[in-house]
Amino acid sequence: MGVTEDRHRAWRAAGAAAAALVQPGDRVGLGTGRAAGEGILGLGARVREGLTCSGVATSARSVELAREHGIPVGPLTGPLDIAFDGADAVDPRGLMVKGGGGALVRERIVARAATRWIVLVDDPKMVSGLDEWGTLPIAVVPFAAEAVAHRLEDLAPTPRDQPSDDALTIIDLSPPAGSDWEAVADRAASLAGVVDHGLFRAPLSDVFVGHADGTWSPAG
Repeated sequence: MGVTEDRHRAWRAAGAAAAALVQPGDRVGLGTGRAAGEGILGLGARVREGLTCSGVATSARSVELAREHGIPVGPLTGPLDIAFDGADAVDPRGLMVKGGGGALVRERIVARAATRWIVLVDDPKMVSGLDEWGTLPIAVVPFAAEAVAHRLEDLAPTPRDQPSDDALTIIDLSPPAGSDWEAVADRAASLAGVVDHGLFRAPLSDVFVGHADGTWSPAG
């Protein structure tokens, strides 16, 4: 069986583990991406079995997937009991890059609203350092995008063709090897017009790593 199916099996295992934590009546943050999508599918299966909960999704794609699988979705009007999302890369300190799907601003908002935030990945997403991933996305007000790119030109800024769901310009930065990623993120965040960046952190105990054999384990 190919690598692609192995990865789907891993994402399903991590997603099902996160979905199993949802309690009756919970308000749940629903992330964006393939691993988060498997979490939504796992939660949908529990809803079909009788679980009552509601979701707040971080992207239009996740809204559609949740509704397709019977999960009521609404706006963020207060705290969330739990949330789950994916990540592009996670290092041994729990520092991670998110935003490959362009939803980093909503993902930050939902993560901070949740009492517990679970990150879903598979083994290839666990890296020894973020240099292995090499890209840090930032979300920028379109009016400021050209000026921001100029200020960060040493980081090889590459604007994406498609805006985010909030009509923000996503610019991918490429920090040189050996960079202090937190310093890079802080530098970008200090510029007028930058709404957010894709550098996040979570306890390794809340990073659920799915494996190709259909099992999962916490990263730490």
